[in-house]
Amino acid sequence: MTVEQDLSPLVKTVTVPVGVDRAFEAFTAETSQWWPLFSHSVGEEAANEVRLEGAVGGRIVEYGAEGMLATWGTLSEWDPPASLSFSWHPGQDPAEAGQVTVTFTATGDGTEVKLVHAGWERRGDGGRARLSYDTGWDYVLGKYVEFAR
Repeated sequence: MTVEQDLSPLVKTVTVPVGVDRAFEAFTAETSQWWPLFSHSVGEEAANEVRLEGAVGGRIVEYGAEGMLATWGTLSEWDPPASLSFSWHPGQDPAEAGQVTVTFTATGDGTEVKLVHAGWERRGDGGRARLSYDTGWDYVLGKYVEFAR
């Protein structure tokens, strides 16, 4: 008997106590300051920076002391400060990339940041990867919330 895999888009929402412009800037231009590279990167301890090249076609690249370690994805949408979308394949085959869309919406107490990670069906291990990312995105976005104040 096989268990049906959940390949539906993963949706995560957090609220940060800052305006939309600041929320977007912290997420995109200051990623290295909050992303937990030691545990959530290709190079782990060797990783010391991640840069998001802010334009359609720009890459998300992980760097270490010796230079580039990995490309995590490529921006397919860049609409500051409202949203961005990118392929997502850190350390994986780009042909199996997921698609991540992040939107920034003003609320009464700051900015709601909604992340939608889709495309699990492109991966051979899609169901297992989705399960891992379910807790992984919680941890990563928690670090973002701590930083974006």
